Amino acid sequence: MSMPTAVTHQAPPGSWSRPTPIPMDAWREDERFVIALDLPGVALEAIDVDVLGRMVTVKAERRPAPRGEGARTQLAERTHGVFERRIQLAGSLDPGRIAAHLQDGVLTLTAPVASASRPRKITVQPSEAGQSPEESGQAVVAAA
Repeated sequence: MSMPTAVTHQAPPGSWSRPTPIPMDAWREDERFVIALDLPGVALEAIDVDVLGRMVTVKAERRPAPRGEGARTQLAERTHGVFERRIQLAGSLDPGRIAAHLQDGVLTLTAPVASASRPRKITVQPSEAGQSPEESGQAVVAAA
């Protein structure tokens, strides 16, 4: 029995004018926000990460594998072309300190949480008898 000569499924390749979206996951770990984007088979030099204001744009291109002369495609399911994802960062993140790493086909972006957005623990001290908190030099927390 021979393999079919027709392609049974082939996704259209993305182009610079119509890129294919990049699958991603995002989560917060302690004091940083992590974004993982799937880019299997994409060379490091084919990935662009740009930040403009709070918008992060990841663009990558995967080219088809080279085939010998006279080769006939039997099946083509691996997508190739241009991939892109735009991510709007929250105001609590620091876009100026984003780091990017590529390992095993996964591009990981990490953005630290801005120090002003981190929770801060305030210790409550007892006041001395007859003294207001302002007089004793202790902080006063106003209710919202």
